[in-house]
Amino acid sequence: MSEILLTIHCAAADTECLVDAIRSVTRAPVHVRAEIVHGRDFADAKTAEQVTATLKRSAIELVEGAQALDDILQAVDGAKRRSPVRWYQTPVTARGRFS
Repeated sequence: MSEILLTIHCAAADTECLVDAIRSVTRAPVHVRAEIVHGRDFADAKTAEQVTATLKRSAIELVEGAQALDDILQAVDGAKRRSPVRWYQTPVTARGRFS
């Protein structure tokens, strides 16, 4: 089974509802990281963010089997959120755990 690292970028205010939606369809550990995006891509920015050119976002990450991605993305798409969501997937070629 091939594994995928799924990364979802969302508005900080939408993080909890998206995590809940993801957890409803997978048991994989979900990692959340607060991010500040500096840039000029205002497609997803609110007015205040456009003025400062600083977007407060979250990155939600999890590793899951490739066959589960459609269910996870459908849950994210169907979640009650306020802002658009961007996502990408990266093949996992190796991983492990040190104790």
